[in-house]
Amino acid sequence: MDKHVGICFSNELVGNNPLSHIHIKRPVYRRLLEFIQDAGFNSFVLTRKTYEGDSIFIGGWVFDKGKFKIIKERVKIDLIYDRVGGITFPPEDDQMLVVNRRDFKLLAWDKWKTYQKVGEYMPKTFWVGELSGIGKVVDKITTKNIVVKPYNSLKGNDVFIGQKENLENFIPEKAGRKYILQEFVDTSKGIPNLTGGSHDLRVVIINNKVVWSHIRVPAEGKFLANAAQGGNLTEIDYDKVPEDVKKIVKEISNRFYKKYDNPVFSIDFGINEKGEPKIFEINDQIGFPRWEMKNRDIFLKALIENFKSKIT
Repeated sequence: MDKHVGICFSNELVGNNPLSHIHIKRPVYRRLLEFIQDAGFNSFVLTRKTYEGDSIFIGGWVFDKGKFKIIKERVKIDLIYDRVGGITFPPEDDQMLVVNRRDFKLLAWDKWKTYQKVGEYMPKTFWVGELSGIGKVVDKITTKNIVVKPYNSLKGNDVFIGQKENLENFIPEKAGRKYILQEFVDTSKGIPNLTGGSHDLRVVIINNKVVWSHIRVPAEGKFLANAAQGGNLTEIDYDKVPEDVKKIVKEISNRFYKKYDNPVFSIDFGINEKGEPKIFEINDQIGFPRWEMKNRDIFLKALIENFKSKIT
């Protein structure tokens, strides 16, 4: 089967180690490249910086027999697994076959759009726009604490969680962002049989099946559980996840599988003080399992099946 499958980043086209920017999870990416080869595909690592259009890259790295070889000639790729992030790649209206499709990326990237699609499972949310407009909607939230976050940010950047009266002390690192306002979900009572305190429960879905799940716990004294904010991640058995969460996951997974051509995504949940699951966000860019995690190969092999579903 003479098909080219590439993992695309934003690196410069230099050197013979296109995974040099990846540290602890580098062996997992190499294993995915090996699985791509084992599936009968030609395996590449690529950079958006050499993308010409029409699925053609002017150079990249071929992965073969455990080694990378840089090439500078034009190569046409049949399927891209996008690790660039955001919505600038591939360019709008480009016909490249990519995981995930652009309309799904837009859904995951835009938290307000996410609320419009699955808001029945999310905390009450309002559009703010420029931060200066927050006074118009802030009193619509009745919880003691509120959440103000950019509608399109990653890694917990420029997020405010706290009491309304302290909002005046919130100074974003990046000016000009647009925001949403949400009620605060108190997760401090934990999840039975999984964790005893504040948390973020992530469920990863590929091929309409849950293939990996984990809990992130915020650093002491913090609300945010993102790894970039010091959160601690623990792999869990999906069997132990509350049934109410599983019902929501199944409903959304079935819906997205049909509408968005079998996307690869995760759903982040918090369980409130009443034991009710609330969706925090949908993610189209998923951090890989660490090497020692037991569901590592289940996750990677599910990706391979996803690739096959799109190009065979």
